[in-house]
Amino acid sequence: MAEDDKMGVLEALEGSAGNMLTEVYKDGIKPSVQAVGSIVALPFQAIDAALSKPKLWVAEKQYNYERTKELLSQKMKDIPQEDIVPPPNYVAVPALQQISYCYDSDELRDMYANLLANSMNKFVQNGVHPGFVEIIKQLCPDEAKVLRVFFRETVIPVVSVRVENDKHEGFEILSNFSDIGFYEQCECPADIEKYFDNLIRLGLIEKAPLYSSLTKEGIYERVESSDIVKQSLESVKNVPNYNNKSKIVRSYISLTSYGRAFCRTCLTLTSKELK
Repeated sequence: MAEDDKMGVLEALEGSAGNMLTEVYKDGIKPSVQAVGSIVALPFQAIDAALSKPKLWVAEKQYNYERTKELLSQKMKDIPQEDIVPPPNYVAVPALQQISYCYDSDELRDMYANLLANSMNKFVQNGVHPGFVEIIKQLCPDEAKVLRVFFRETVIPVVSVRVENDKHEGFEILSNFSDIGFYEQCECPADIEKYFDNLIRLGLIEKAPLYSSLTKEGIYERVESSDIVKQSLESVKNVPNYNNKSKIVRSYISLTSYGRAFCRTCLTLTSKELK
């Protein structure tokens, strides 16, 4: 075959192959690519929706900083100007960073503002522990509400519901329960045991010694009559091998000295709460 003929055949083959590939792409590959594109778009839409709050934080970061200054102005309005001093950087910088994350929580934002205000008061700034910033970071709004109760009351009565057999062997079906979550309008009042565990972990509160209880008359009446305690006592009927034997064990949880120092720095009680 002549060289020119060979080149003509090759060009024809290339043209045919090119056309074939184009048709294959149109018929098979292109729809697949489009489908993959649609599939990939779905997680992006979900991610974008999930990140809507952080995006709002970015947009409102300056707003939160300005609101923080307003809070500080209110909290320090009675302090003479000469007594307002620069706060330590190891307190102020992380506090200002974290307060911008709390645009949707008045409780946590107020705690950071109290912390900053006290760190700028030359008479009390030495009592502001740098660890307080880290503690607020590990609190949810409900736990901030619970802490206010401890700051006001110091000691909170709690009860457990225990199931036992004839040998006094058994287990607790409800542990260290308090109804304060309902009265303080917590978002998840039934999670009070979890809140207590976290506050204990942070060293702010502590459980009473074993077999200890409060002696003030009527102090357990409200919590023992709560629906959750009643339901726990009722559920004992469904526990095999324990002959429906249950009892309420009284105890209490109290604020630690470290927790008291934290509350004095980061919380402010209203005149109504102080009564």
